[in-house]
Amino acid sequence: MTSLAKRTQVAEYMRRLYARGLTTASGGNISCRTSAGNVAITASKLDKAVIDADGVGLVTLAGVNLTPELTLSIETGMHLAIYAQRPEVKAIVHAHPVFASAFSAAQASINTRLTAEAYAIIGDPVVIPYALMGSPDLAKQVAADLTTASCGILENHGVIALGVSLLEAFDRIELLENAARQTVILAQLGGRRELSPEQLRQLDIFMGRT
Repeated sequence: MTSLAKRTQVAEYMRRLYARGLTTASGGNISCRTSAGNVAITASKLDKAVIDADGVGLVTLAGVNLTPELTLSIETGMHLAIYAQRPEVKAIVHAHPVFASAFSAAQASINTRLTAEAYAIIGDPVVIPYALMGSPDLAKQVAADLTTASCGILENHGVIALGVSLLEAFDRIELLENAARQTVILAQLGGRRELSPEQLRQLDIFMGRT
């Protein structure tokens, strides 16, 4: 797939993210690797509701902006740090969905062990300590904590999901937000029935995690 096609695809998923209410007009960022070994990533200061390929930049893994007419996302360093240590990761979605982001500031955890789908696709998300958005400290912290997990909850910030494709990373963001909603709903209902240890083990085997 050409770099233009990748930029077009990133823009499509960004519009989809906004349409689903998973981020704001100015928030969130999406990236994916290109066949040329670079990274296509959403630019800053653009309306995510209507972004197109022209609003998606290209950057080398070393951080050189190949689209100087665009200001790359402030989280470009975070994306590049993940790609540098996770060669199997091909796409990253960072967003601020309401329920999952609420858990980033709560003394409670999102329970992904309530449904087989959530646990199979997400596993257990990691909680990543707070660091200033767009900072080298945040990039370093996220990369260090996402060595094996597919999803992370950034304290007082938002969430991030990794995948072998844009679809997989996007799906994980949706499932994480759904799991957050389910966690809240079941707390209001006054109880929950989690998957058993044996059921979780079966799902780990089914997904090739053990």
